[in-house]
Amino acid sequence: MVSIKDVAKRANVSISAVSKTLNGYADVSEATKRKVMQAAQELNYFPNMLAKNLKHKVTKTIALIISNFEQSNVKDGVLFQTIRGVYAAAQRYQYEVVIYTRSLSEQQDKSYWQFCQENKIAGVVISGLRTTDPYFEELVNSELPCVVVDADIVGPHAGSVITDNVGAARQAVEYLIGKGHREIGMVNGHSFAAVSVHRLQGYREALEANGLSFDPGRVIEADFSEEVAYEAAEPYLREHPELTAVFISSDLMAIGFMSRCRELNVRIPEDLSIMGFDDIVLSSYTTPKLSTVRQDFTKIGYTAFEQVVNMLEHRPGGYHKILPFEIVDRETVKVQ
Repeated sequence: MVSIKDVAKRANVSISAVSKTLNGYADVSEATKRKVMQAAQELNYFPNMLAKNLKHKVTKTIALIISNFEQSNVKDGVLFQTIRGVYAAAQRYQYEVVIYTRSLSEQQDKSYWQFCQENKIAGVVISGLRTTDPYFEELVNSELPCVVVDADIVGPHAGSVITDNVGAARQAVEYLIGKGHREIGMVNGHSFAAVSVHRLQGYREALEANGLSFDPGRVIEADFSEEVAYEAAEPYLREHPELTAVFISSDLMAIGFMSRCRELNVRIPEDLSIMGFDDIVLSSYTTPKLSTVRQDFTKIGYTAFEQVVNMLEHRPGGYHKILPFEIVDRETVKVQ
C-alpha cells in the first residue's frame, strides 16, 4: 500500500511538505504543491486518503460541478431543477453538497483529480460536460466516485444518469409522422454533446423505420441557443420550403425558432408544425403552447446524487441509469 513516505520520496520533498499540501495548508510553495500533487496522482495516493477519511467519517461532502457554467442559460430553468434534485437527495442521505463551477480554462489549469483533492471532495456529480472538455477523459480513469448528467461515461468509478434520448427523439418524430408529416427537419444542439448525438440517432431511426429517407442537409445545429435558433430559422426555411414539421432538440431553441417564424408570417402549426424537447416551464406559456418531450430534471439531479452515494457506500447495482420520458401534446403540431 502506498504511504505518505512514498509520495514524499517520489516528489523529493519532506513528509511534512506532503502532509501540508494534501491538507490544504497555505505555507507551501506552488512549486512544491505541483510536485506533491503530481507524485500523489502517479502513485494513486488520493483514493487511499479518501477511503481513510470515509472510514472515520471525516468527509461526507459531494460536489456538484457545473462545467461551462458561463454558457448556461438560466431562462430554461434546467440547472435550477437539477440543483433542486441534488439537494433533495443530499438531505435524504445526510450528505453535504457544495457547488463549484469550472470553465474550460479552469479545467485546463487544474486537473479534475487535483481540484477534487484540494477541496476534500468524496464524490462528484458533474453537469454540462462536453466530450471535448479536459475533465471528460480524466473521469473515465478516475478513482473518485463520479456520476455525469447527460453524457455517456464508462469507467470503474464513473456512472451516468441520462434520459433515453434516442428513444425520446425517435418517439417525438414518430409522433409527427403519426400526424401525417413526411417532410420533417431537425434543429439539433451541437455535436460535442452526447444528447445531441443520441437525439440525431433517434430522429434518423424514426424516419428510416417509417420508410422515409434521412437527409443530413435537413439537420442544422443551433448550439442549444434561443438566439442562434432565431437567426437560423429564416435561411433554414428558405432552403427547405418542403418541410411541414421540424423536430427541435431543445425547447429554448424551439422558442427562438418560433419567434422568427412569427416575424416571417409562418404560422405555427398551420404552416409548420414544431416539436420541442425538455418541457421547460416556458413551453406551456408560448403562443401557441409548445408540444414537446418531457424530461424530469429534478429526478435527474436526485438520481445522479443517489448514484454517487451508492458508490461511496458500496451498494450493489449498476451506476448507469436511463430515465424515462413523456410526450407532451399541446398546440404546435397539426394533423397534416
